[in-house]
Amino acid sequence: MARRHWLFGLVAGCATALRVVVLLAYQQALIFPDSERYLQYAQAFLAGQWTPDWLRTSGYSLLLIPAVVAHNLAVVAAVQHVLGLATAAAIYALLVRFGARRWLAVLACVPVLFDPLQLDIEQYILTDVSATFLLVMALVVLVWKRAAIGNWALVAVGLLIAAATVIRESDLLVAIPVVLYLVVVFRRRRRRATRAVLLLLVGLLPPVLGYLGWVQASYGTFNFVTYGNEFMYGRIAQFADCTGLSLPSYELHLCPPHQAAAADPNFYMWDPQSPQVTLQPADGLSKNQIVGDFNTAIIEHQPLAYLKAVAGDVVYSFWPARGAGPEHYPTTYLKFQTYFPADKGEAATLRADTGSGPRVQPALAAFLAGYGRYFYVPGPLLAAGLLLGAAGAAGIGRARRSGLRTPCLLFTTGVIAAIVPPFLIAPFDWRYELPQLSLIPVAAVFGVLALTGQPGTRPGQLTREADQLTRADPPPMEPATPVTPVTPS
Repeated sequence: MARRHWLFGLVAGCATALRVVVLLAYQQALIFPDSERYLQYAQAFLAGQWTPDWLRTSGYSLLLIPAVVAHNLAVVAAVQHVLGLATAAAIYALLVRFGARRWLAVLACVPVLFDPLQLDIEQYILTDVSATFLLVMALVVLVWKRAAIGNWALVAVGLLIAAATVIRESDLLVAIPVVLYLVVVFRRRRRRATRAVLLLLVGLLPPVLGYLGWVQASYGTFNFVTYGNEFMYGRIAQFADCTGLSLPSYELHLCPPHQAAAADPNFYMWDPQSPQVTLQPADGLSKNQIVGDFNTAIIEHQPLAYLKAVAGDVVYSFWPARGAGPEHYPTTYLKFQTYFPADKGEAATLRADTGSGPRVQPALAAFLAGYGRYFYVPGPLLAAGLLLGAAGAAGIGRARRSGLRTPCLLFTTGVIAAIVPPFLIAPFDWRYELPQLSLIPVAAVFGVLALTGQPGTRPGQLTREADQLTRADPPPMEPATPVTPVTPS
């Protein structure tokens, strides 16, 4: 096996060495404002205060408990680096299984192994790496045996998506392309319904409903968080224009000034002087209800402006350079720095949770800062990969008979479901694009195999799978006719 897969072993070894450099450069781990909150709730859980976070889902805080007990956040960063390597291994194994040339499968792993955005986020105490790993594994398990997938594998897919959801709630929408895949693969209604029940009702929904019930018991709302409308207000305030709009008097306070588009979106979401923070409840309504009604009114009043803002962020996610985005969101933490990027509060969090302050190795940090400036996957290349996957799913040319349309469909729609939802309610942020580096290369390789009609070294296997998918159900095998042995005289 080592001889057959030496190229992947070599590339993965280099990626491992690069991750060791990141671990040594910024000790014990990198901290973001969100990180402080995740750690705070992990400590609260340890103290017996089992109330979920009202701002962000608490699944990641539960995962942090062992590291908080050990006062060692370097373990979290190390595990996340291992998850990055494991994601690449899963991608490689899947593509080779479907007949891709080994060098092509290795090429698909390069973004998740070497892109500086992936490496940087793996060093942060943030949800993105673990949630993305769970999504990739869910899609890999689902497509691994195609129509021959077993019942327990379907339950595992549901559990993986559920785990990703309680870590980052927007990942629940990945269930949509998963169900679409089941509809396409299983033609008979009974088999389709059985598989959907196993995946959704047995695997996905129990953990998700359990978490929603936890929030309901704590805050009286059946939702993942209680701050959703306030996030949306930060998005709405960038283009909201109340001119000609009939609003209740208490909602007029939320109308942003005309220079709103030039302001930092963080102001409208978090600043003490933000209109939604200084808003006073009225008519028996809570702040959350008033902000929600205002958001709905603005979207109905300016639907094209809202769609333009969302579309602008989606387009920018495939931009050649990684800048601050349409909303000029800060990007300091998304790039390797020659110093340890932490303010006083973040440094204090590190000291409280690890017993020591932030430490940086200047030479290693300088190397990584230079590496990050030049070695990353350009956005147009990712866009081209997504188009290849879409072309394969559409059945263009030879793709129609390749037997690979459903994997193309799954990974193409899967990445869309993973990266678009945050743009609907929040300003642009590059870390929301992490699934691009894992899922788009898989969709692209499947698209190439489908469009060329030459799926690597095992076309016979793919042909049999394609034949199986074109039938409603494979006919039952006839029992073999017993053969009477001939006894030599």
